[in-house]
Amino acid sequence: MSRDRSPRVQALLTAAVEVIADEGLRGLTHRAVDGRAGVPAGSTSYYFRTRQALLAAVVAFIAEQEVADIEAATVSEELAAEPPVRQMADRFAGVLAHWLGSERDRTRARLEIVLLAARHPEGELGSELLRARERFVGQAQLLATTLGSPHPEEAGRIMVAFAEGLTYDGVTRSGPDTTDRAALRRMLERVLTALTP
Repeated sequence: MSRDRSPRVQALLTAAVEVIADEGLRGLTHRAVDGRAGVPAGSTSYYFRTRQALLAAVVAFIAEQEVADIEAATVSEELAAEPPVRQMADRFAGVLAHWLGSERDRTRARLEIVLLAARHPEGELGSELLRARERFVGQAQLLATTLGSPHPEEAGRIMVAFAEGLTYDGVTRSGPDTTDRAALRRMLERVLTALTP
């Protein structure tokens, strides 16, 4: 899913994500991105002629990064011999800790965009993020199947809904527990245990 982008375009999209995270979607302008990226005025509009083109590129950028995070998720080495439920909870916790830690701006930007897309379901804006979410759901359903859930499709969706709740909670308040992988793992493990025999 990765797309070839020049370092300049990568920098502009990263700056756009930061602008959305800090100022909301209303703050997303070509000028704001130029300023955040520290590039000459007009640089962003050279690559993205309209605000809609810029926003669509940001959505694709966020979606591909989140899919890559989900697919690259691994279990902590110290849990390699632990029960499967704990290992799976740790894998999800690793993704959430990453999204709420070093990728907090990206997560805040995604939530801003998801809310906009929900208000305008007729548009294409949220479709890429929805596809990324469905990849997450697919991973969760596979996980539920592996753990022996009698209803893996439902269990996978519940798991992702819970993870999204933790994500929302993590970006709307601060505190060490919002990014602590072990704390996230314990919460996810309780849900997984309830969803599997």
